[in-house]
Order: sequence, then C-alpha cells, then structure tokens
Amino acid sequence: MDIEKQKRCINLDWLEVYCFESRDRFPCDARYFEKQGYIVKEREYGTRVYKEMFTILDDNGNPVMEVRRCPASGDASFSGLVPESCHLRLPNWILYQGNPARYMMEFLLKHDYVFQSIYRIDIAYDFVLFDSGDKPDRFVRRYLEGQYRKINQCFLSAHGEDSWNNCNWNSLSWGSRTSMVNTKLYNKTKELMEGKTDKPYIRTAWMLTGLIDNPVSLTKRQPDGSMKQVDVWRLEYSLKSSCKGWIVIEIEDGKKVKKQHIPHRLSMFDAKDKLWQRFQDLTYHYFRFKYKEYVDLAEKSKFFVLETANSDYQRPLKRKDRCRDKKLFYFDAGHQFTQVSNCPPDYKSSRRDDVLERRLRNYQMTHSNLDIRRACQIILDDLDLNKVINYTPTYNILDARVLQETLRRKMGGDERDVAEILNSIAKLIHDEEIF
Repeated sequence: MDIEKQKRCINLDWLEVYCFESRDRFPCDARYFEKQGYIVKEREYGTRVYKEMFTILDDNGNPVMEVRRCPASGDASFSGLVPESCHLRLPNWILYQGNPARYMMEFLLKHDYVFQSIYRIDIAYDFVLFDSGDKPDRFVRRYLEGQYRKINQCFLSAHGEDSWNNCNWNSLSWGSRTSMVNTKLYNKTKELMEGKTDKPYIRTAWMLTGLIDNPVSLTKRQPDGSMKQVDVWRLEYSLKSSCKGWIVIEIEDGKKVKKQHIPHRLSMFDAKDKLWQRFQDLTYHYFRFKYKEYVDLAEKSKFFVLETANSDYQRPLKRKDRCRDKKLFYFDAGHQFTQVSNCPPDYKSSRRDDVLERRLRNYQMTHSNLDIRRACQIILDDLDLNKVINYTPTYNILDARVLQETLRRKMGGDERDVAEILNSIAKLIHDEEIF
C-alpha cells in the first residue's frame, strides 16, 4: 500500500483539564459568564465532587464548554481541593472542529484560569486498513486465535457477537481502570449505526479525509461506480491524569536510552501534526504485537533430545522480545519517539526506607539514653510521614501531618469519627497550637 495515499483521520475525542479559577475574578460561576455575554445552561444538580455544573453555549445554542466548580469539600484542610478548583471539558463536537487544544488554551487565557493538569485526553485514529494492508477485523480474529501476542498492557477485554458460524469481534480494549493509558480498537461504523445518539460531525470528518464518500449511508464509491459500505475502525488512546510527562527515547547500540523529560501540557496536542506524532509515540509502545514463534529445535539440542524421547512434547515458545514484530503501522522516517511517563514523587517510600525503619526501631529499643531515643523517634516520625503523604490527594505536607496525627489519635482510642478528628486537628494546626 502507498502510505502517501493512506487517508489519515486523527482527532481528539476527549479533552478535560483541572485548573484554578482566577482569584481576581472568583467566583467564575454561571453569573460571571452571563455578565461576559455568554448563554449559560445550568444543571439543577452537581456531581459527587462539585456542587455546581453548567454548560456555556454559543449564539446558536450549541455547547462550547462544560464547567464543574465549587468543590463540595473545598473548604476542608484534608480534601485535596481548594475553593478555586474546577474542571473544564470540551463537548465532543467541538473536538472535531479546528484546533480544540488551542481553543481550550485561549479560553483559559481569556478568563485567567490557572492551569494545573490535563485530567483526561483521548487521541482517536480512524482508518479502514492498517498501513500494512491488513484488515482490522481479520487482525482481531487472528490475534484472539493466538497468532500474535501483545507487548505491554496484557489486561484484555473483548466484545463481539457469537453465532453458529463464527464469533465476530467488534471491540478490544487493553489496560485496567487504573492504568495511566488505556488502548481500544473497535468498529466505529458499527457503533455509529447502532448507537442511540448519532455523531454527524464524525461522519463529516470521515468524508473530508476520504474514508467515505456518503456520510449518510457511510458508503464509498467503488472503481465500477457502485457504492459500498465500509467499516471504519478506530484505534483510541485514553491518557489519564496520572500522566505527568513524555520522555524522549533515543536508541544507542540497540538499547533504549531515556532522557529529556517533556511536560504533559496542551501544547503537545495543539496541531494535527502533533496529534500524529503523539499517536506514533503511543502506538510504538502500546500497540505492538509479536508473531507467536517457537524455539528452533535444530539449534537447541537439549530440546531436540526431549522431543525425540517424547512425541507429545510441546516445543517451547520464544520470549516475546525475541519474536518478529507484526507490522501494522509505518512510522515517519527519522521520528524521535517519546514515551509517556508517570513520574513518582521524590518522597515515595522505598525498600531502603523500610530497612532504615527497622534498624532505627531496634536501635531505639536497645538504648536507654533519652536523647538518643528521641532522635530515633524524630526520624521514625518523618519516615512515617513520607508513607502517609501518599494517601493525600495533593501530596501536601500539611495534609499529611493532619492525617498522621489523626491516625495516631484514632489508634490511641479516640472514639470520634475520623472526619471530626480531621477537622479538629486541622483547626489546631491553623491556630498553630500543635506542630
């Protein structure tokens, strides 16, 4: 297949950010946007996290931004949120118009929001054939039959239809709910035709990129002049809030060398060519398959002896990394790959900390000198604080101290509810009566 002629339809399919409202403009509620000349549609109820939720509309009544604000526990010291916390999400149809990442950036700048992180971003690539010429449905069937095996993300979910003749698989997804990246391959045509809500803007995007000719019937003109319905498949990556950055991968002497960390920001996705670059990065790491291959018995004499002694002996499988790659996509020549990264906090506990803690406790128990025992306890308390901080939403040292003292009092016999103890400890810290 001529890759230059391969039609590429790549878009964002979800974009949601976490940010702070401007202190100068706070509160940025529905009244604020109405004063700015926007049409606002408020929802009568909020969410589990936010009390207020509303949608900003354009002059034609189309949604252009969804806002969730006013955290239900934003005034508590151990909530992980502050009163200015909010989530902004672009409606799905906006993601297929122009440059959605740039649109979000301009909206944040116009209303003086303080960007914190990308909460979720999905990259969707729609296609009819893989670059190699493979048909997606046949590839899926062969993969589930065991001809190929996947590298990374081995947690698999599959959906399809069972019949007497065959099982037709329409959707595969890899990764758990808590994974930093989820990968999904599915028949998008089937979803649109059977879905309760149609998305005409997706059909239009397919027509503009040449995947189909008729967006109503989802058909494409054939060389003989007839119209044939085509199955457009989608390969989609969903990046969660745990994604903190991208690391440039360089190959030196056949080995990967990781360096040059790039922050996970909207500027990584504010152009079509950047989306294609991110898609290649994710595909290189998360959509990589290997042929199922066996050890060559002619070269492995010990296995050859076993096989001749027992005809039922099964040939051993090769390690995945030594099997041939199943070529599906052709990447740009000279592309410098990056790998998505979840940077752990510097204070994450390690095995060395556990060893130090055990030794300190033993040292403390074997000494009667009060100063030494107190010094050991100070270090032990700090090590314990580093563990507790992992259970705070914002990894804030003050929140960790509140939780640490709360746990100490609860384990010491305090019969009050944990929330009540938390609030009392937070007040004592605020009034500088403890710590």
